[in-house]
Amino acid sequence: MIKQETQSLFDQITGALERKHIKQAIDLLRSVSSQLQIWQLNDRLDSTAETYQSMLRYFSEGFADPERDKVHCNLIRSLYHIVDELVFQIKTKNNPSLFYEKRRTLSLFVTETTEELLQSLEAIDNELSLLNLLDNPDKNSHSYELESKKEILCRKIFALVWLGNAWTKDDKSLWENIITAQQSSDHLLALIITGLTLHLLEHFDKQRAVLLFASAESDNAEIRERALTGIVLFLRKYEKRLPVYPELVERLNQLAEDPSFSYRIRHILQQFILSRDTEKITRKITTEVIPEMMQKIGRRMREKENWEDFGIADDDDKNPEWQNMIEESGMQEKLQEISEWQMEGADVMHSSFIHLKNYSFFNEISNWFVPFYVPDNNIDDTDLLRLASVLKESRLLCNSDKFSFYLSIAKMPEKYRKMMISQFSSETNAHKEMIDSELADKSKQIDYRMRQYIQDLYRFYKLHPRRGDVEDIFAAPIEFYQVPSIFKIIQGADSLMVIGEYYFHRNYWKEAIDIFDHLLISDPNNDVLHQKKAYSLQQSGQLEAALDAYLKAELLNANHSWTIKKLAHLHRVLKNPQEALHYYKKAEQQSPDNLTLQFNIGHCLLELKEYEPALKQYFKVEYLTENKEKAWRAIAWTSFLLRKYDQAADYFQRLIDSQPDATDYLNAGHVQLAMNRPKDAIHWYALSFQMSKQLPAEFIEMFENDLPELIESGVNPKIIPLVLDKVFYEKEKPAIAF
Repeated sequence: MIKQETQSLFDQITGALERKHIKQAIDLLRSVSSQLQIWQLNDRLDSTAETYQSMLRYFSEGFADPERDKVHCNLIRSLYHIVDELVFQIKTKNNPSLFYEKRRTLSLFVTETTEELLQSLEAIDNELSLLNLLDNPDKNSHSYELESKKEILCRKIFALVWLGNAWTKDDKSLWENIITAQQSSDHLLALIITGLTLHLLEHFDKQRAVLLFASAESDNAEIRERALTGIVLFLRKYEKRLPVYPELVERLNQLAEDPSFSYRIRHILQQFILSRDTEKITRKITTEVIPEMMQKIGRRMREKENWEDFGIADDDDKNPEWQNMIEESGMQEKLQEISEWQMEGADVMHSSFIHLKNYSFFNEISNWFVPFYVPDNNIDDTDLLRLASVLKESRLLCNSDKFSFYLSIAKMPEKYRKMMISQFSSETNAHKEMIDSELADKSKQIDYRMRQYIQDLYRFYKLHPRRGDVEDIFAAPIEFYQVPSIFKIIQGADSLMVIGEYYFHRNYWKEAIDIFDHLLISDPNNDVLHQKKAYSLQQSGQLEAALDAYLKAELLNANHSWTIKKLAHLHRVLKNPQEALHYYKKAEQQSPDNLTLQFNIGHCLLELKEYEPALKQYFKVEYLTENKEKAWRAIAWTSFLLRKYDQAADYFQRLIDSQPDATDYLNAGHVQLAMNRPKDAIHWYALSFQMSKQLPAEFIEMFENDLPELIESGVNPKIIPLVLDKVFYEKEKPAIAF
C-alpha cells in the first residue's frame, strides 16, 4: 500500500500539474524518486527539466515560438504519464484493494493472449452453430459444456480489459476491431465497454479512453449506452487533465456535433439524479410501506377469516377482495407513489434484491455487469425457459436483478414457480405498454438499457462485499453538471431545464438553485424561473435571498397570486408585519373567500399591535369557518391583550371544553391572574404543566415568554415565582384528570 506520506506527495504532484506548475511537479517527483529509491526516474526527470528550461529561456528572451503551447502541453502530459505509471506500479505490488488484488493474479487466471482467447471463442461459437443443426441425443449436455467454456473465456476477456497494463496504439486497434466487427456476442461486447470504464476509473489510460469515446458512436445500443455512461464518469474524474489531451478534446467535440449526443448525456445525468433517491425509496418501502401493509392487510384478513367463501374464486381470476383490502387499508396512495417513481425511472426494485446478491454467480465481478442471458440449451424446464425469455425482454428489472430473480425462482417448488412466472410476465407486459404509451417521444425517454446499466453499477458499488475497496461513483462530491466539459454538452436551455426540474422536484435545493441561476443568465425575465429559484432558496433556509427572488418574480408578473402569497408569508416570517399585511390584503383582493388569508391578516394586525382591527378580523373568520377552534384561540388571546378579560375567559373556556392543549390552559391561567384570581390561575397553570410534560425549568421558560403581556395587564411580577412554586407543589399531588 502506498504510504500516507507518499500518497500525499502524489496528490501534490497532480495538483501542481492541474495548475500547470511544471517545476514544482518535477521537484516533487524527485522527492518521490529519493523516497522510494527509484533512481532510474531521475534520467526522465532530467530530460523533462532540460526541455522545460530551454522553453523558458526562449520565452524570457522574447523569442517567438509557435510550438511553445504544444511543447508545454507535451511536458505536462509526460509528467502525468510518469505519475500514473509510478502509482500503478506501486499499487500493483502491494495494494490490498479489489482491483490490485485481482491484477496481481491476472497472469495466473489468463494464460492466453488476446488473440488466442478470441480464436477459442470463435471456435466455440462455430461448434455451437453446428451443434444446433444436428439431431444429437447428447446435444444439450455438449452444448452446456461449450457454453460453460465460453463463459470462462468471456470472463478472461473482461479481466484483460479491466485489469491489464496500459495499452499501446496497437492494443487499442486490436480491441477496436473486436468491437466494430461485432462478431462476438452482445453481452461480451458490453462487458468489454464496462471493463474499459472500470479500468479508467482506477487508472488513466489514453488509449482505453480513445476506444471508449469511439464506442459512443456504435450502432449497437448496448455498447453505445454503456460507452456514453463511461464517458460521463471519465470526464468527471479527469476533467482537469483533459486539456493536455487534444485528441480526446477533439473526439468529444465531434461527438457533440450529433444533436442526439446532448440528450443522451442529459438522460445519463437524469438517471444519476434518480439514483440519489434510491436509498430514500428503499428506506420508505422497507420501514413504512411493507410493515404498514402487512399490519393493515393482515388485520383485514383476520377480520374476514370466518367468511366461508373468502379467497375462493375461479382459478384464472384474481380475488376482488385483494384490491378492496388495499383500498380499505389506506395503502393505495403509497402504492401509487411507488408506481409513479417507477414510471420516472427511479430504482424502486433495489429494496427487493438487496439480499439476493449472495449467489455464487455474483462471486465473479463480470457477472455484476453482464446483460441478462441464459442459453436456451442450458434450460430443461419449460417454465424457466419462459422466464428467461420474459426476463430478457423485461424493462422492469436491471440485469443484475434479473439474474437474482431467475436464480431465486429456479430454487422454488414447481407450484410456486409457475405462479410467480405468470404474475411477473403479466406485470412486465403491463409496464412495457404503460411506458410506451406515456412517452412516445424517444428523445424524452431514458433508454431502458442506460437505466438498467446505471442500476447495475449501483448494485455493484452499493452491495458488492468488497465495495469499500472502490471509490463510490454514486457518492462523488461534485455533480456532473458542475464539470465544465459536461456542462458544455448540456448547456442548452431545454436540457438544463429538464435537469433543473429533476433536482427541484426531488428537493435537491442547492443544485436546483445552481441550475436556475445558469438559466436566468440567458433568460433573466422568466418569472417562473425566479419563482422556482425563490422557492428553492426558501426551502433551503435562505429566506432573505428567497425574498429577493420572489420580488423579482413579482416585478415580472405583478398579479401572480402564488408569488403574492409567498411574499406575504416570507415578510411575516422575517418579522416585517407591515409588508406582510400589504401582500396579504393584495392576495385577499384576488381570493376574498380564502379564510387562511383572512386569518393571516388578523395575525399581521396583531403583530402590529392593532388589536381592535385584529379582533374584528378574527370574529369574521369565526363567523365564516366551520372549524372554529383556531379562531377562538386568536379571539381569546387578542381579547386578553385588549383587557377584555371576561370575553377572553369565555373563549378560553370554549377551547377547554373542546380540544385544549397545554398553551390553552396556560393562557386561561393568564386571564385569571390578570383578573386577580390566583387560585383559578394556579388551577389552569397546573393543568398546563401536567399536559406539557415539561421539566419545571422548561415550563418556567414557556411561562416567562408571556411575562411582558402579563405585566402590561397589571400583574405584579413579584408574585410570579410564588404562583409557579405553587403550581409545582400541585404537581406533586395526585394526577389531575382532564
